[in-house]
Amino acid sequence: MLDPSHEHAATHGVTMVVTRTARPGREADYEAWLTRAIAAVRAFPGHLGVDVVRTPPRTYVVLFRYATVDQLLAWEASPERAALLVEADALTEGAPIMRKVTGMETWFAVPNARSMTPPPRWKMVAVTWSVAFPTLQILNATVGTTLAPLPALLRGAIVGLSLVLFMTYVGMPLATRTLANWLFPPQSS
Repeated sequence: MLDPSHEHAATHGVTMVVTRTARPGREADYEAWLTRAIAAVRAFPGHLGVDVVRTPPRTYVVLFRYATVDQLLAWEASPERAALLVEADALTEGAPIMRKVTGMETWFAVPNARSMTPPPRWKMVAVTWSVAFPTLQILNATVGTTLAPLPALLRGAIVGLSLVLFMTYVGMPLATRTLANWLFPPQSS
């Protein structure tokens, strides 16, 4: 568990990664529960977003992002979450796998429940650069050109924000899915 007294963890975003497997025949019930759970999480202070990765046949990896560890800990201590967990336990098999992360590894969504280990940092760098470099070139040639009359700092801030938004919501999820076998090689038994 992350230490909320640690300066970095207390003031920077944190992601909770939860993996659950729906009971056979309860997938629709779990999906309905997940919709309610996401609505409850979104209403909680500090919530930044949720991503759901469905892996066949019945496994769900859910990434809940919060602005600070303290806000995540407040959600974890809430009666709303406690009630939702009781419902989820009835719809899923086995204990959930939960992990909190604060770094770039949250861009690398785990494609299956067998491996909760992020890829080596050199692979993260390679994939991030391969998405960021062409995206930045395209943004500079399009948005940057359009914003040329603006001061360089403002132009850079807008292009930078566009890059981060694209990387977080489109580029990295797509690259992670496409390169899943390289990033998360199957583990031999």
